[in-house]
Amino acid sequence: MLKPLLAVTLSTMLFSSVAWAEAQPLDLSKPEDNLEAFLKMRADTSGADTVTWWSGQVFAAVPDERPKLLFGFEGMNVARVEKQADGSWRMYSREYAVYKDPQTGAILEQWNNPYTGKEVKVFHVQNDPVNTTLGTKGPDGQQRLLPLKLMGDDVILGLDVPLAYPNPIQPDQWPQHSTGATYVGSEHFGFYSRKADLDDPKQTSVPMSIAWFREAPWLPWMEMGDHPGLLIYSGYGKKLNGVDEIPETFRKYIETHAPEYLKAPTHWVQPNATSWTVYKRLVLDKKQEAPKDEDAKP
Repeated sequence: MLKPLLAVTLSTMLFSSVAWAEAQPLDLSKPEDNLEAFLKMRADTSGADTVTWWSGQVFAAVPDERPKLLFGFEGMNVARVEKQADGSWRMYSREYAVYKDPQTGAILEQWNNPYTGKEVKVFHVQNDPVNTTLGTKGPDGQQRLLPLKLMGDDVILGLDVPLAYPNPIQPDQWPQHSTGATYVGSEHFGFYSRKADLDDPKQTSVPMSIAWFREAPWLPWMEMGDHPGLLIYSGYGKKLNGVDEIPETFRKYIETHAPEYLKAPTHWVQPNATSWTVYKRLVLDKKQEAPKDEDAKP
């Protein structure tokens, strides 16, 4: 009787110990737990693709005028994370977004600019890649903690990204498409998940809602030149359970025009793309390379 009883006791102790270890909540003040929480919020630590969708509005802010609603906006990002040998993670992602008529919701192909009176061709967001590295250590050998906040049952992360760098589209060459020598703007993110989901060791990806705001110069395809003012984006969204959950009209548009954006990239590429670099490469550079009328004559 002693051996079976001892075996049962040891088995119970072992099971209880494992269960206790698995049930330990993440400590967001610890670098490894902090990183794990964000990876599960933003992506999937199993390496599976994760789709994040958002929608919102784009306003024009001109000095001394009430902000004007210009566009509706709908976008998606597909991302995949991969752990590196040094313990950091790479996130491979690309994103696609469309500008929409704010009254009808129709995806725009042409737009009448109320500030210039011109009709212009709309250039939708097609950024590939949008990659980043997470969990790297600083010069002091310490991993930077993300500002995750526990508020009751929720974990909230706010990120503010101020930006200023040389404009890829310079005004001396493209005066209609450029707003100046320096790109100045900012992006502001809010991520929201449940702490209980993050604590569950069986979940490699958890439900996540987002809020997103952006302040940016006029888009190059708007052909605003040095007209005073800027754009304000206001958006919201969530992590989806795959591409099938992308709203049908938007999903079919991507399937028709850019199906590669429904899967995360497989190779690490730098630098990242922006609406400015992509527009320059796909539109302005090709326009510059096109033969002039006199050159085209036989």
